[in-house]
Amino acid sequence: MPFPLIHYLYASGLPKYLRQHADGESSWALVTGASDGIGKELSSQLAARGFNVVLHGRNEAKLARVREEIEAAHPQRHFKIVTADASAFSTADIDRIAALVANLPLTVLINNVGGTAPLSSNFKHFEDTTPTEIQALYSLNVQFPLQLTRALLPQLQAQQKPTLILTCGSGAQVGQPYVAAYSGCKGALHAWNRALAAEQREAKSKVDVTEVVVGPTYTQQLQKDPKFSANLMMPTAEVMAGAVLARVGHGHVSVTPYFWHRVQDGLVYGLLPASTADGIIAGLLKPSVEAKAK
Repeated sequence: MPFPLIHYLYASGLPKYLRQHADGESSWALVTGASDGIGKELSSQLAARGFNVVLHGRNEAKLARVREEIEAAHPQRHFKIVTADASAFSTADIDRIAALVANLPLTVLINNVGGTAPLSSNFKHFEDTTPTEIQALYSLNVQFPLQLTRALLPQLQAQQKPTLILTCGSGAQVGQPYVAAYSGCKGALHAWNRALAAEQREAKSKVDVTEVVVGPTYTQQLQKDPKFSANLMMPTAEVMAGAVLARVGHGHVSVTPYFWHRVQDGLVYGLLPASTADGIIAGLLKPSVEAKAK
């Protein structure tokens, strides 16, 4: 069933995951990929709404600076940091993160980490994507969120009160030219999210499983390309994070959080033949595609 546009007028359902626990402590949220971009903004906005936050990232120094910045803005909240390279992680990394939050009243897990960082360019021909890049890309975008969710799911289920697993997907899941490997990652993530949500419903679990289909956002990755700039169809990370948090808590398994991306996707992929839609996307991206290897 199509996502009704009126739902963009609903108040956020985020408050249902925030509560005061027996020890008087507010709920905690874990945000992966919190060092910059959407993850950093999600962490800041969660803190503004009353959550304590565990920030995950790869670079400890950078993550510490982000913590200091958000802590200064929200001194009433508590923060922890944890590092792990999602593009080359180990089982020990997952166990370490799980151990850190084991005794926290964790009610929100946001699988935000992902993107095209392992690639030499955001947009490239698939045959020029190296085996090492593909391996790192799938580790970052698929393996890490699945393994972390598997480790933390029992803790969320055991509370028997509303908790949230929010995963940041991408409009590339439909299969877009010049991001073929990345599209495959996001397609896998989309299918996993749908299956996990179905399992939780069948088990009468209180864990809400939601995928937010994030469209083009003016984050650090795209800021490196002078051909892109923030605009109505490419919002800033702050705007996107606000849209993401506004869409949670309403029972949606998959939702496009930013209104204008929903309109754009409906027009391009809903009304046009697939070949025409692919041609339009190819034309938009082609100027930024890495030159083919000689």
